[in-house]
Amino acid sequence: MHIIIGLITAIAGLIWALNSLQNAGVDLNAFNPFTWARRRKWEKRLGVKPLHALTESMDAAALLAVSVAKDEGDITRDTKLELLALFEKEFGIKRSRAIELFSASTYLLQDVINMPAEIRHVLKPSKESFTEAHIEKLISMMKFAASTEGQPSEGQIKIIKAVEKEFRLDEEKPSQW
Repeated sequence: MHIIIGLITAIAGLIWALNSLQNAGVDLNAFNPFTWARRRKWEKRLGVKPLHALTESMDAAALLAVSVAKDEGDITRDTKLELLALFEKEFGIKRSRAIELFSASTYLLQDVINMPAEIRHVLKPSKESFTEAHIEKLISMMKFAASTEGQPSEGQIKIIKAVEKEFRLDEEKPSQW
């Protein structure tokens, strides 16, 4: 009987302690492993830079083309108009959608310091949806964006080379023994 009384007292003490913790402001759901796993999943999804969460190949391609044009500084009005026309032609979209792509790309690029280092992360979510034709168009778009203001700079060439390197990694097959 004394064991049962001790067990009931321990359970009552635990309930009282949990109630006191909750009254003090401690979230008791923090001790729930299912809530923790769900919270961790959302943190991983929302903790990623928006730049690294582009799942559409068109969005990633537009971002990379704008990043090449923006590498030397701000984009001029003429360069912007040329990029918008390029988006319309290459993607087969209307002017309003091209403006959305351009605006979103410039917004996502505002805090990027080293774009060649970001290429792998930008392409990772959408890399599977790029076909050979898409890759060729992307490279040609980037080269066009680099040449709109004259000769491509060293930074623009680095961005283009980083994209080419990223896509070549999938094409190389391991050697057979």
